Amino acid sequence: MENQTRSNLVKSVKENPEFIAQQLRKPSGKFAEKIGNQMNQFNEVLYNFVLDLMQLRDEEEVLEIGFGNGKFFDKLYSRANHLNVKGIDFSEEIVREAKLNNQKTISNGSLELFLGSSNNLPFDNNSFDKVFCNMVIYFWEQPSKHLQEIQRVLKPGGKFYAGSRTKESTLRFSFAKYGFIFYEPDEWKLILEENGFDFLGKEQKVEPLINDGKQNIPLESVCFIGEKKTRAF
Repeated sequence: MENQTRSNLVKSVKENPEFIAQQLRKPSGKFAEKIGNQMNQFNEVLYNFVLDLMQLRDEEEVLEIGFGNGKFFDKLYSRANHLNVKGIDFSEEIVREAKLNNQKTISNGSLELFLGSSNNLPFDNNSFDKVFCNMVIYFWEQPSKHLQEIQRVLKPGGKFYAGSRTKESTLRFSFAKYGFIFYEPDEWKLILEENGFDFLGKEQKVEPLINDGKQNIPLESVCFIGEKKTRAF
């Protein structure tokens, strides 16, 4: 069932790649719920991969940027006890849906969801142990503005995890021609270091093949990891 859903998304991408690219950037309108569910199926391997790398610990403060419809928050809470999680997304429809999908967790105070952008985070300095995002950095036209905000809200020594697909994987899809920005590992390392991070490296994972009805498409997850510098930059 999972592979079938992933294949269905691949087929819809082929039919209208520019529209799909717009929705991947910011789900909106009547399509927001559909794209949110399809993104979950398409990105679950990547999400689990990044969670494994994060090695969450009890009582940590965690921020997710671009949380989609919020159906993966349970995965976060299964990794450690008494986590305090906040999320921010700039799609009004997605925030509304995520709140509906997480009413119990929100009501007990362990989850807060915000409408906004990662280049202007509504959080105090030194608030989080870990910040992460998946399939988001493609859309940062000025990454420094986002990274400086993430650096600001991380505690000294806090870590940032940026999950995505490799450039080679993403360019296999026609939507990648519309508004996607790609960085080579050396470029991303430099950008992180210029914005208050020590670059801890990148990790990669080969995913199961996706069939679009004609061929098997290989995908590879990648996660760039940075640590907030304890010295001034």
